[in-house]
Amino acid sequence: MSILLYGSFLYGAAFLLHFIVWKVRVPKRETRVLLLLFLGVLVCGSFILGKYSHSICLLGLHPPARVVEYVQIWLFFISLSLAYVITYSAIAADSPTLVMIMRIAEAGAFGLSRESLDQAMNDRVLIVPRVKDLLTDRIVELDGERYLLKAKGILMARLFTFYRNVMRVGKGG
Repeated sequence: MSILLYGSFLYGAAFLLHFIVWKVRVPKRETRVLLLLFLGVLVCGSFILGKYSHSICLLGLHPPARVVEYVQIWLFFISLSLAYVITYSAIAADSPTLVMIMRIAEAGAFGLSRESLDQAMNDRVLIVPRVKDLLTDRIVELDGERYLLKAKGILMARLFTFYRNVMRVGKGG
C-alpha cells in the first residue's frame, strides 16, 4: 500500500509543479520540459523519501525501506508520467478530428455546412502548427525551401515504420 501511496504522492507533486510552471509561462519545448520536470520530481522525491523515511508518515504509512519497493514506485510513477505526456501532447495540439468536432459544436443546433467545414479545415489550421512543432522539437530542420529529417526524426520514422510493419497496419489517419 505504501508503494501506491508514495508513488501517487510523487506523481501528484509532479503534476502540481507542472500546473504551476505552465501558469507562469508555457515553455517552448513543452514535452521535453514536462519529461524533465517529472523525472526531477521522481529523483528528488525518492531521495527525500529515502533520506527522511524515519520521520515521514502519510496516512499512517512510512515510506518504503527496501530498494525493490523504490523500483516499484519508479515503475508506477514512470508509467503514469509517460501516459500523461502522451495524453498531454494530444490535448495540447488540436487534432483534425478535434477541430472538426469543435467547429460543428460551435455551429449549434443548425449544424455546419460542408463548405464551412471545408474552409475551416485548411493547412493553416492542420499543417502549419505541426510543422512548427517539428521544427521546435528539432525533429526536422528547414534548409532553404526543404524540410529535412534530423537524427531524432529519422529514429522516429524508423520506429513508426517498424511498428506498422510488425502490426501489419496500413496508413491511416
